[in-house]
Amino acid sequence: MYQYFDTLTQGVGASHAVPMFGPGSLVLAAFVVLVGVLAVVVATHVSRSPLKPGTVDRFARRQRLTITDANATHVVAALLVTHRWRRAGLVWGLAMGVLWSLRSSALTLHLIAGLLGWFAGAVLAEWRIGRLDTPGARRAATLERRTVTRYLTVEALALAGITATALVALLLASGARTGTSGAWWGWVAYTGALVVTCALTAGAVMRRPSGFVDSDVRDADDALRTHALGVLVGSAIAASYPALTGFALLAAHPDGAPTSATAPWALLIMVAALLSGVWVAVWGPSARGRRLSGGERRAGARRSQRSEIGHAVEVVHAPSVLRVVVGTRFLRVVRRIFEARLVERD
Repeated sequence: MYQYFDTLTQGVGASHAVPMFGPGSLVLAAFVVLVGVLAVVVATHVSRSPLKPGTVDRFARRQRLTITDANATHVVAALLVTHRWRRAGLVWGLAMGVLWSLRSSALTLHLIAGLLGWFAGAVLAEWRIGRLDTPGARRAATLERRTVTRYLTVEALALAGITATALVALLLASGARTGTSGAWWGWVAYTGALVVTCALTAGAVMRRPSGFVDSDVRDADDALRTHALGVLVGSAIAASYPALTGFALLAAHPDGAPTSATAPWALLIMVAALLSGVWVAVWGPSARGRRLSGGERRAGARRSQRSEIGHAVEVVHAPSVLRVVVGTRFLRVVRRIFEARLVERD
């Protein structure tokens, strides 16, 4: 099979092209169809796989959410959508990567293709969740203020800012070294598409209808928004590594990067971007959990303060109560003496 791919690739670049319906073209077409069928079968199987209880438990622990009868349907339905679309996107991304590898007459699994497929599935899942029929009545309006800082931690925002700054710096440096070449414009388009996709999806997540009357459903909705934005930002950081590497290679090798060796710093960029993205999406603290922890500490401080104030009030009022009791008894004694004297006169 590899011989057919080599023959086809060499023939396309030669002066005598391979016939459109030659043996090499038929083998290549059959292989493409086979990969497509396998991708459909695997993606369908993965997308129909059930949601494991451990997934819900990890989500609830990280977001500090109590699963109740009121919000269980809402949480499970949303997590099931993300579970299916992310896995299906991963399968399709790997399949597209295999087909893309045929350009070099080789069958390889591209990490970037699988990553981009998973990212695309995550983005589509968030748009699908916005169309779910969520249970529970809603209020006409809500006073809850939705900002990025409410749903993302300071660490996540810092890593996103560092990634964006590095992209802009490398974009300008590579443009200054190589000019506006085709490769440079390609990475610019990739970066722009990534930023626009993340911005639109984040806006859609924060604009989802809310204001549920039931507090449990309202808490679940807040937890799902926090989870969605964390995964979105983490995925964007991880998906930025191809552009970071591409701009860096263009800046380091204006005349063309050597194909025989891979720069070690390019590998470091990839590892740093992937680990940062996974940390923000999965391993790092949740903004909701940190919010609730801070609220519990403040509530505990207020309870302690009220207890101290109450104790102080009791101490302050104790003499007053004593004076009232003593004064009342004194008046009773005086009254009895006065009544006794009146009886004696009579």
